Amino acid sequence: MKFSNRKISSKKIDKPLLSGRQSLTPLLLLLLSCINLLPSVSMAGPWNLEDTLKEYVKNVYPWPEIMISDIVVKGDMPDIKPSKIMVQKGLPGKTVFLLEFDSSETLSVIANVKAFDNVISVKRAFKKGYILQKEDLYTLLMDVQRIPAGSLKDIKSVVGKSLNRSVLANTPITAGMVIDSYTVKKGKKVLLLVEGENYRISTTGEIKESGSVGDYVKALNIASKKVISGLLIDENTLKVEL
Repeated sequence: MKFSNRKISSKKIDKPLLSGRQSLTPLLLLLLSCINLLPSVSMAGPWNLEDTLKEYVKNVYPWPEIMISDIVVKGDMPDIKPSKIMVQKGLPGKTVFLLEFDSSETLSVIANVKAFDNVISVKRAFKKGYILQKEDLYTLLMDVQRIPAGSLKDIKSVVGKSLNRSVLANTPITAGMVIDSYTVKKGKKVLLLVEGENYRISTTGEIKESGSVGDYVKALNIASKKVISGLLIDENTLKVEL
């Protein structure tokens, strides 16, 4: 039996290619439909919504540091800044702002607002009865939602006060943690102390005016007969600052 050597020709059938315009159109339609479903965010025209909200909060509330995130706008953003901003609920935390414009338009904005404030904290642990000094304290910036009630903000209101309980390092000091310290009366003999980086000098002195621990008072240097002033760091010691 003879087989034919004739080759059977085959024709490659190419699938017609979509034009660039045809292939992109469905994708563009999908993207546009998604964009229309999302609220507008953050910026419109020449003004910045986040900066505007932050400026409003700083002007109305006493917090030195503000962070605003997760801004969601319900509606179209005008090109002009709002003439009035109000807080409907929240602050700090999830906050609803109402923005009013000169065009009589109103806009509702939802944002997460974090506010921070300064409190006085201790550098290390101290036991009950310890009299706090300036070098024991520092200013700590905290989220206001975590600040303990009654926390003190001014170092001067803490210096010279006595702890009525033991505290751990980095603990914010509240009004309930401290009490007024011992009062030193005029005429009391005290130790006059001068300290430097590489020296410590002490002598006996006499208080010339009554004061509490933490106050600056005058004292007589018994050896030199000179009147000096210093800080009462406890009921028996006056620290003289040169």
